[in-house]
Amino acid sequence: MSHRFASIAREMGELLRRAAISTNIKEREDFSCTLLDPAGRLVVNAPHIPVHLGAMGLCVRELVARCTLAPGDVVVTNHPACGGSHLPDVTLAAPVHVGGRLLGYVACRAHHAEIGGIRPGSVPPDAHSLAEEGVVIPPTLLVEGGEPRWQRVEELLTAGPHPTRMLADNLADLRAMLAAVGRGREALARLAGRSASTT
Repeated sequence: MSHRFASIAREMGELLRRAAISTNIKEREDFSCTLLDPAGRLVVNAPHIPVHLGAMGLCVRELVARCTLAPGDVVVTNHPACGGSHLPDVTLAAPVHVGGRLLGYVACRAHHAEIGGIRPGSVPPDAHSLAEEGVVIPPTLLVEGGEPRWQRVEELLTAGPHPTRMLADNLADLRAMLAAVGRGREALARLAGRSASTT
């Protein structure tokens, strides 16, 4: 089972890498894909950027504590108080349900090349606040009941004193991340169905 779980995380990562447009994700592979248990504890990760992984379980547990996640929901955040690292690292997480039962969560985190702030690249050494570092995304439903809420995310990315300079790239990479999370959710549910049919 551990190999099957790992293959799902790798499949998520490969889809994310192929679908993203930014160099950070596509070439540097500055992202992580994970499967977590119903308590939000890390089960397996794909071998991409391990620095994300120490906080990934904490992030998912914090998101679950702050948001009521129903089947079909996907939450997005980059907030450091929710287990984030720096603001360019954006996290998507989604619950996986089969037959009304929560199997666990799938999540991915990817470094966006631009997320706003007082300097391009969103890692200013002279920032004195989070707003100066970039756009802060509190836990927000990107997909609600299976329906994407892109307008909601666009408003977050373009609001505030230092909005993103590359909205189209942010949205494209978020769509790639969402595809990876969707692939992980489908694959885990499919695996659960196969396992149930053999017992």
